[in-house]
Amino acid sequence: MLRGMTESEKRGWRPSRTVKIVAVLVVLIAWTAMAGQWADKGCGLPRGYSLVVMHGTPDRSEGCEDEPSGPVYTDDYYG
Repeated sequence: MLRGMTESEKRGWRPSRTVKIVAVLVVLIAWTAMAGQWADKGCGLPRGYSLVVMHGTPDRSEGCEDEPSGPVYTDDYYG
């Protein structure tokens, strides 16, 4: 069954470099959009990126409150 197949056909489909770059860009755009939701809740955008990883998108009761050291995550947010 494998006779007559080229080496690339034996390995199966692999994404091209362009497909990989587009996939990474789509993921970064989605991650930025989700981090922006945290920024709307009082968190800085850099902090929003880490909150997306830790908590996903914010619920109604999640956000950041101002503290002297900067915005801090809270799950008791009323903004």
